[in-house]
Amino acid sequence: MKTLFLNEFLVLAEQLNFSNAARKLGINQSTLSRHIKQLEEELGTPLFSRTTQKIELTAYGSAFIPHAMAIMEHEKAYERAADAIRRDTAHRISLGVCGFPGYYGITALFSAFKTRYPESIIDVRMGSTEDMLGRLQSGILDTAFVHDTGGLTEDYAMIPYREDYLSVSLPVRHPLAKQKVLHLSDLKDEVFFIRHKKDSTPWRFEIQTLQDAGFTPKISSNKNAWEDSVINCSNEVSLVKQGLADKLKGNVHVAIIDLEPRIHTDLYLIYPKSHRLTEIVSAFVNFTAARREPL
Repeated sequence: MKTLFLNEFLVLAEQLNFSNAARKLGINQSTLSRHIKQLEEELGTPLFSRTTQKIELTAYGSAFIPHAMAIMEHEKAYERAADAIRRDTAHRISLGVCGFPGYYGITALFSAFKTRYPESIIDVRMGSTEDMLGRLQSGILDTAFVHDTGGLTEDYAMIPYREDYLSVSLPVRHPLAKQKVLHLSDLKDEVFFIRHKKDSTPWRFEIQTLQDAGFTPKISSNKNAWEDSVINCSNEVSLVKQGLADKLKGNVHVAIIDLEPRIHTDLYLIYPKSHRLTEIVSAFVNFTAARREPL
């Protein structure tokens, strides 16, 4: 049943004159007459009685008025709901972040973008690199900030956001804690506390990095959180990205030592090349690219 015909029925029921109703609807009289006839055939009942002198509603027509009005109102309600969804979709960005967004100025980036595009809605989800890549491919996320520690292929558009690299975290009482710079080979006899989930992308990256330095690292069996291990003065060392390292500088329990040569874990805003970006997501990508700054 075409709701267009229902509207024409309601106007004709009000006017009870084909000529006047057609004029009000902006269509010709023959079109209106044909549509009403189609509606009556679909319903299987006459809605109007017609004579050469006048037109009147039948009992079926009178009974049909409130139902036609209800159907029209439901259609309008749906159109309003659909418009709201379209507006929401047009302004929404589903964005993933690996790690805490404040470490790399991402929270400030969001704030600046919202100032430029106040209608935007940024839906932020945090998780591992694997989480971000899976959600990007499935379309749950539009774009994501991830570190280049493996898993990124040519299937992704990669917009550089921040230079990033690894440093060494040591307990302040560690014999190497006073060094200005360390080489990974200086750590070959140390026990490493790997902060990432075993076999995750960053875990594999750190293990491979240490192996590339010429040794297989001894891995801590400590089941405590890394922060607990630091506070309790364990003698284990960790590799940390610069975003976190900056937050730890000045911590009474931790010494942060630079590594030479630098081992990059640069941060990128990425999205699958096969996905078409909405206007607001494209604006965010361009906004991010324009604000790229080194750490």
